[in-house]
Amino acid sequence: MSFISYRPLRALALATGLGLASSACTSQLDQVPSYTANAEVVYRDPAQIQQSLVRLYATLAVSGQSGPDGQPDISGIGEDFSQYLRQYWSMQELASDEGIIAWNDGNLSDISRNTWNANNEFIRAIYDRIFYQIGLCNEFIRQTSDEKLASRGITDANAAGTIRQYRAEARFLRALSYWHALDMFGNVPFADETSALGGTPPPQIARPALFAYIESELKAIEPTLVPARTAYARADQGACQTLLTALYLNAEVYTGTARNTDAVTYANKVLSASYVLAPEYRLLFLADNDATAANREVIFTVPFDGTRTRTFGGMPFILHASLGGSVPAADFGVNGGWSGVRIKPNIVD
Repeated sequence: MSFISYRPLRALALATGLGLASSACTSQLDQVPSYTANAEVVYRDPAQIQQSLVRLYATLAVSGQSGPDGQPDISGIGEDFSQYLRQYWSMQELASDEGIIAWNDGNLSDISRNTWNANNEFIRAIYDRIFYQIGLCNEFIRQTSDEKLASRGITDANAAGTIRQYRAEARFLRALSYWHALDMFGNVPFADETSALGGTPPPQIARPALFAYIESELKAIEPTLVPARTAYARADQGACQTLLTALYLNAEVYTGTARNTDAVTYANKVLSASYVLAPEYRLLFLADNDATAANREVIFTVPFDGTRTRTFGGMPFILHASLGGSVPAADFGVNGGWSGVRIKPNIVD
């Protein structure tokens, strides 16, 4: 997976030179920055717009601009611990009866002991990851509106239609991260592409209202996304319907009202989308699961390439951290274990 280093930039009009003649043209103050990586340049080029979309997907896999340790996206924690999928997995598994980790880094053990608090740096890392991703998605959606595309000369029907598809994918990724926020944190700050930049902090949204927002976003983009199993590792209708199913399954927790009938409706949509269980379970975890029968089971994946994806999170973490001791790492296709993750005895007994 490749990505570009891009940060949202706004053009600034600077009034200089008190001796300017009163007849100076106003348009001379309405300038685009001369450096190349700014929004007016990037979002005028369909190829660079596609690269910006790739960056949104890459945020689920990589931890910074160079990685695995250098120019991190977020601060306050080692970059190895800051990767999105690694922290999401840790919050889901290490706080449960299933997994435990042998490391004593910072307050990591508090997650397994369920003695964590708001000052836990690992919980803060996933919180920051979620909202960093939401901010990137908001900017992409803001910059690819139909009005913005037209103002930048992207009027070809095919090009504009493709970018609308990208925008729907960005809305899915934003909804996914907002679901993570809804599920793990409840009432959270809320901003979308219409929110003002800078100034006062975004307002807090109540959990039921955030549920309604995620639901409305997913239902709005469902018909726009490509059919299920059309594009590996990209948001499609199957991914959208699966996320809606998960949302409805937990609706009573989020809102106080059960939505089980809706959960069944969307689960049936997924079941009818020609997904098939892999003939061998192990195929799901091989590096070529995009090109084998495993591909027919996978609904939405975060891809990692062993030679090109530079990160200590995601699959590198899940693989290496679970190996150690007498377990031969070479049998699992890696060059060493980190002796970290274990299952709890109750899983074996």
